Order: sequence, then C-alpha cells, then structure tokens
Amino acid sequence: MTPLNTIQRSSIIKRIDFVETELNDLAEYHGLDFKTYSQNRKIRREVERIIENIANALIDIGKIVLAGESSMLPESHAEIFTSLESCGVISADLCGRIKDIARLRNILAQQYLDLKWDMIKNFLTQGRLDAAEFIREIQHSHLMSHYE
Repeated sequence: MTPLNTIQRSSIIKRIDFVETELNDLAEYHGLDFKTYSQNRKIRREVERIIENIANALIDIGKIVLAGESSMLPESHAEIFTSLESCGVISADLCGRIKDIARLRNILAQQYLDLKWDMIKNFLTQGRLDAAEFIREIQHSHLMSHYE
C-alpha cells in the first residue's frame, strides 16, 4: 500500500475522532431491548443514525486508504473492506465482521423492525467493538505512522 499523504492522514484522523465520539454516544444504548427499540421512535432513530454514521465513516476511511492506489475503488461498500484485507491493512477476521456493518448500513433504510433488530442488537454488542478494532488497526498501520 502507498503511504498516506498529509491530507489523507488528516482526513482519516477527523473520521476516527468522529467514530470514537459516536461510539461513546452509542454506549448509552448498550442494554437496549427490542421492546424499547420498537416502541420508542426517538431512541430507534438515534440508535440507527449513530450506527449509520459509524458505518459511513468506516467506509470513508476505507475509501481514503484505497484512493492512493492506482486501482479503481470497489463498487460495493463491503468490497472496500475486502480490498483492505487483501492489501494487509486489516485482518481477514475483522474484514468479515466490518462487512457486516456495511450490510447493516444498507438495511437501515428498510421499515422491517424485527429484521433490523437482530443486526442492531449485534452492533450494540459486537459491532461497536469491531468498529473500535478497525480504528485501532488503521491507526497502527504503516499508513498512519504519523498519527497523533
């Protein structure tokens, strides 16, 4: 992988800070249950929006990392993470879990609460940890050697 330039690194740092803030905000909902999620529109909207924000930021970070390469960006969001794994930026295990976050982002627009809930619940327990691990792997990659 081509090392990141100052502008790319700065852009990633801003997104990392944003993800960390969103993850902190999401921690409030760690014990959320289906009844509350399905009956409280305000909580549902907030949780879904935070998760969507996190997913979009992770996708943007992936795009920035891949943009420095001569190859075209992948067509799907999930393929961005496959490309990062192929380049050795993230582990294969994390790639699979982060791709689930990208899929969840696409599902959030649907109106089927019971179908979304399982993925939301998974994000509240495991996905938030995966997002934090993705951020750590990006921060510690040779691409971000000057991250402060």
